[in-house]
Amino acid sequence: MSRETEKVFKELDKFLADKEIESEEQAQALMEQFMTQYNASSLMRKGEITPETADDYLELAEGADTKKMGLKYAKKALELEPDNLDAEVMVAELSSSNYEQLIEKYQKLIMSATEKLKNDGYFREEYIGDFWGVLETRPYMRLLDKYASLLVNTMRIREAMKQYEEMLRLCENDNLGARYRLMHLYVYFEDEQAALALYNQYEQENSTQFLLPLSILYYKKLNLKESLKYLKLLKKANKDTQEFFEAIINYDMGDYLENRNPFGYRPFTIEEFFVEMEENHFILASMTSYYDWALKKMKNMK
Repeated sequence: MSRETEKVFKELDKFLADKEIESEEQAQALMEQFMTQYNASSLMRKGEITPETADDYLELAEGADTKKMGLKYAKKALELEPDNLDAEVMVAELSSSNYEQLIEKYQKLIMSATEKLKNDGYFREEYIGDFWGVLETRPYMRLLDKYASLLVNTMRIREAMKQYEEMLRLCENDNLGARYRLMHLYVYFEDEQAALALYNQYEQENSTQFLLPLSILYYKKLNLKESLKYLKLLKKANKDTQEFFEAIINYDMGDYLENRNPFGYRPFTIEEFFVEMEENHFILASMTSYYDWALKKMKNMK
């Protein structure tokens, strides 16, 4: 795979990250939209099209070959739109030399953005719970998501929990998947009550990213009967559950990761397991004993 191809796949992953794909037709339409935007961005980078808007410069910043050029484009976007939160976030990311600097900058941006949105009336009751449905509040949700993810990566787990809980308060439909990260954080602290409340909040959604952590939760609490109940639901929901456990036990994950679908993962397949592993490595990577136990149980299931 060439570097250019890898770059396209990386940009495609970003483009699809917050989109729910429910049909092949929708996937095709999104692919066409992405390629149109990517080609336009490529022409702008080559100087064949002159960037005009803040969004144009943000696209250039995202596709820049160096941090220096990316920062230059992001600052230009911010110059054109001083209140563009996405541009402010990108400037913060590209100008930070370590996690602690970035955390501090995220915190300042959240404080100022919260104040602005309150002044603009977006924290009124009519908007709470529907922040992704309002274009003006989407950048704020993206910022909260980035901040919460960075807190997890630096093991500020309880602070990350607060952020994900706030995201679900502001956006009940959870278009960014905060509920899945939050479930794993509850399991990390073995908080059975919170985990079940979240599971019930989403009508006992039988997704891989709910059922696996719930099974692990009860394994950690020595309630193997309950752990087995969720394991059975997981096996029923995701046909590749046993294959994933075998790959984990045998340290045979290389081929799966190298051949990952560039167009996003397919739900209820082994691809979803590896996405889950990447995003929640802090807990899932340490559960070898669970995988061994679960694999033995699965082999005896009818």
